[in-house]
Amino acid sequence: MLSAPAFASEIQRLSFSVAGRPIAQLSLDDLRRKVPPTRITVWEPHEDRTVTYEGFEAKKLFAAIYGDQWSEIDEVLFTCVDGYQPVLPMDRFSRHAGYLVYRRLDQQAFKAQNRFQNEKDVPLGPYYLVWDNLQSDELRAEGANGWPYQMIGIDLVNFADRFPRLSPPPDASEQAKRGFIAFRENCMACHTINGAGGNKAPELNYPMSVTEYLSDSWIHQWILDPRSVRYNATMPAFSAHPEPDMLVADVLAYLKAMALHKQKPD
Repeated sequence: MLSAPAFASEIQRLSFSVAGRPIAQLSLDDLRRKVPPTRITVWEPHEDRTVTYEGFEAKKLFAAIYGDQWSEIDEVLFTCVDGYQPVLPMDRFSRHAGYLVYRRLDQQAFKAQNRFQNEKDVPLGPYYLVWDNLQSDELRAEGANGWPYQMIGIDLVNFADRFPRLSPPPDASEQAKRGFIAFRENCMACHTINGAGGNKAPELNYPMSVTEYLSDSWIHQWILDPRSVRYNATMPAFSAHPEPDMLVADVLAYLKAMALHKQKPD
């Protein structure tokens, strides 16, 4: 992510929405009044070591802001300072303990060393989503997937309603449908399809699909290991995933399916 300015307590505001409709914008002090902060020690994937943070348990915060509605929504869309927009299934918050943290206790600066993108002293504020992963092999294996930082907004969404332009056609192959799931989890936070998705990286489908001007082998190598193609690439590599070649093939099938279903971005 891009560098961000230091965030003083009084301007650490976090916006909350439902299906794009704003319902609250709260300061750090507002959040503290709603949910008592706690300390959480995690294996920090960006630095490959344990770090202790201070913040709010996500489920308690969601309940305090949204009431019972939070558990009835499909997914959570996070918006970060630089346009990064990861979407996580709500089920993840039911299965694992997530925390929205605003301070790390081993150093004064709320920063991290991002070994995945070779970035130093990356500001994490105003808010950073971390997971209680010390005893979870599943979460540890995922690395930094699902750990957005520089967070400024939270939106509860039903994916099909929020991102209809991203869904593959009903007659798409099972491989393309698997690729759609993989794209949502790994790519759409940065990339757009038909204008829907994150704003950090290039559009991949309109007016020309990436599959129409790059070969399958080049796309496969780029997704699998971006730094094998471009030395200073910041895109995370799929090579860290279990069965990475299959995952890349699924994403490529999805991109090819969407190439036949282009929609002009709004």
